[in-house]
Amino acid sequence: MKVQNEEVIDVPNENLDSPKISQEKEEKNFYQKDDYPVDIKSNEHSTHSDESDDITDSSIQAAVRAGFVRKVYGILSIQLLITFGSVLLCQLSPIKKTIFSHQVLSGNLVLFSSLSFLVLFLCLACCRDLSRKVPYNYIFLFAITLCEAIACSIASSIYSFHIVALALLLTLVTTLAITFYACTTKTDFSPYRMGLYVFFSQLFFIGLIAVLFRIPALYTFYTFGMTIMVGIYLVYDTQLILGKLGVGYSVDDYIFATLEIYVDIIRLFLLILRILGNSSRRH
Repeated sequence: MKVQNEEVIDVPNENLDSPKISQEKEEKNFYQKDDYPVDIKSNEHSTHSDESDDITDSSIQAAVRAGFVRKVYGILSIQLLITFGSVLLCQLSPIKKTIFSHQVLSGNLVLFSSLSFLVLFLCLACCRDLSRKVPYNYIFLFAITLCEAIACSIASSIYSFHIVALALLLTLVTTLAITFYACTTKTDFSPYRMGLYVFFSQLFFIGLIAVLFRIPALYTFYTFGMTIMVGIYLVYDTQLILGKLGVGYSVDDYIFATLEIYVDIIRLFLLILRILGNSSRRH
């Protein structure tokens, strides 16, 4: 029998490779895995893209807030022009004599204007959707401004012209100073909101007692305390409009934000007018 010679084939054994070659193969296989793609350039591009998106979003929000602030103070300027223009017109026209000659009618008109203001203000405060619908929000705002203009004109008619003019000037200067402080300060007044409400309620009852029992000293304390209180409220409401400290009005609530600042300024004017009027009567 013939025995065929088998060819011996030398098959390389991977287990026999040197440790260095094996390590290079493992590193090569590791970097070729699909589960762990490594692309340094793409990661750097993604990081820069996220940062640019954040900057863009911040810029858009700042622009929207700036437009909201301009809109609020633009509407507020028109309200103040109507209100204080009516006050000066009442001082410089024969309307003042008519008010004095018809005191009962004037008192009823002030009461009607005040009650109408309260009802309209509560409607906007309780129904926020109403304050966001055009033109109903502007109609309510104009009606509130008209009520306040009538009430302020009749209330200021009992004082002389120079007292009213001085009260207007002091109100303007005080409002600008408080607004500047609210724009530049880093103190957040929102945590003191509940304390402001409590202090305001106490002052209200003090003023009610002073009027009912006719206590001049207590009424003077009430007037000065309420003036300081309104100034703090003006700072707080201004910060809500600016939205710099993490809290603020929504950009859709421009009517209600305007109304808050407007009411603060009107109350400040009436309190300053009362202080100046009482001082002039004593002298």
